[in-house]
Amino acid sequence: MKIAFFNIGQPYIALEILSAIAKKEGHFVRCLHAHTLFKEGLTREFKRLAKFFNYDKQLLFKQLEVYQPDLIAFSVVTYYYKLAIYYAEICKKICPQAKIVFGGIHVSCAPEVVIANDFIDYIVIGEGEIAFSSIIKHIEKNDSSEPIVNTWYKSKEGNIIKGKQIGFIQDLDSLPHYDKDIYPDSRQWKYYYLTITSRGCPYNCSYCFNHYFRNIPEEKSNYVRRRSVKHVIEELVMAKKKYNISLIEFWDDIFILDKNWLKEFLDVYKNEIAIPFKCYIHSHLFDEEIAIWLKEAGCKWVDFGIQHINEEYRKKYLRRPEKNIDIVNTLKILKKYGIVSFADYIVAMPGDTIEHNEEARLFFLENMPDIIEPYWMSYHPQTDIIKRGYKLKILNDETMKLINQGHDPNSYFASALGSKDFHKEYYFIFKVLPGLPAFLRKRLTYNVSKRIPYFIKIFFYIYSIYYLGYKHKSPRIKVFSLYITRYMLHILKTKYFPKKWIEYCQIK
Repeated sequence: MKIAFFNIGQPYIALEILSAIAKKEGHFVRCLHAHTLFKEGLTREFKRLAKFFNYDKQLLFKQLEVYQPDLIAFSVVTYYYKLAIYYAEICKKICPQAKIVFGGIHVSCAPEVVIANDFIDYIVIGEGEIAFSSIIKHIEKNDSSEPIVNTWYKSKEGNIIKGKQIGFIQDLDSLPHYDKDIYPDSRQWKYYYLTITSRGCPYNCSYCFNHYFRNIPEEKSNYVRRRSVKHVIEELVMAKKKYNISLIEFWDDIFILDKNWLKEFLDVYKNEIAIPFKCYIHSHLFDEEIAIWLKEAGCKWVDFGIQHINEEYRKKYLRRPEKNIDIVNTLKILKKYGIVSFADYIVAMPGDTIEHNEEARLFFLENMPDIIEPYWMSYHPQTDIIKRGYKLKILNDETMKLINQGHDPNSYFASALGSKDFHKEYYFIFKVLPGLPAFLRKRLTYNVSKRIPYFIKIFFYIYSIYYLGYKHKSPRIKVFSLYITRYMLHILKTKYFPKKWIEYCQIK
């Protein structure tokens, strides 16, 4: 069978493992990569630039037309759902015989909305590895009407057949390693190696999908699981030999969750891999012993969430257990051992006040992370914080309908539902504060920020991003810059020298 994985924006590890499974079972696999430059996401939206650098007709749809896959698979988060629907509908027109499969977090949280699209044939709810393999067999049979685990699909009569939601895969070592070769023209995704050693999160944050996702299976099973040290090291040894890896990012929700596993892994890692890496920690679990292990193994950067600085609000509405003293200690330990700290902070939480934001500003003046990453509040389907949004009349049935359909009017990088004018000022303050000289930090107050013209703020945004990126050798900035530069050149070549790229579409 010929399978196409449709990748939108950054790489999706879910597609990489499904590709590995498909190849292992003897199927032909291609990746169709739709960039999001100047459409949305990290580059924000610039319609004219997005149109100029659009290469859909010249390459993307040409590849699809020539390849004519039997199955086209999408892995979808809420932020890209609208784009995924746009591409899926076109895919169906170009390849009417192909079956289109949607999986991912958004699909699991809003299955009725997704399956209602005429051009979508199958949706996967929850973990997809077993389901995807079964869907391939189902398509090959062509006449089966049996339910498929973790899957909804449309029968020939138009009925929706729903399979049982089985428990989570417990033995992660039974899965193949991620197929990075699915991105043949994206060298930066190999130089900047992304992997995950575990699945699931033990915490129950109200704004996160985990508290809903863990309860999807009808069968009881452990939600938090981890690959063995041997399995992860095996993957990294192979990747080190195959690619020119300069750094590794572990995308685990909490990399430091299990201290016994962590100690064993890092001891082997520093001897057999010895490549600088970045990981995600939690201030409630972090201590000096872990910092020493990370530092000795080559950890250069860590990312952790603060999200809100008011302890009462954070505990009551976000269900986060850490105290401010935990955050203070985490920052002190990271500075002591020279590990760069990325601190995530969510702006415009429901019921958030100007006093809360001023409390955060004063906290950061005394306890400055190396980089503060502010994000606008975003409501995702089935997250518990939606209840508070309704209570405060930030959300209603109409806005939730838009969110479920991927038409959320807010954005991680632009605005938030229910935000006030003061939120824009504090977003700016949090973003640029670490990049300012110490004597200027205290002077950047709310009232001062209000008087700064927007065009000057844009300058400070850009300055802070690249200055802090250079100062702390941020892997995100380097990869992001490579991504933009290479894709701009690639797109221009494709648009203006199309004959050269027609060969790329041919099946070898």
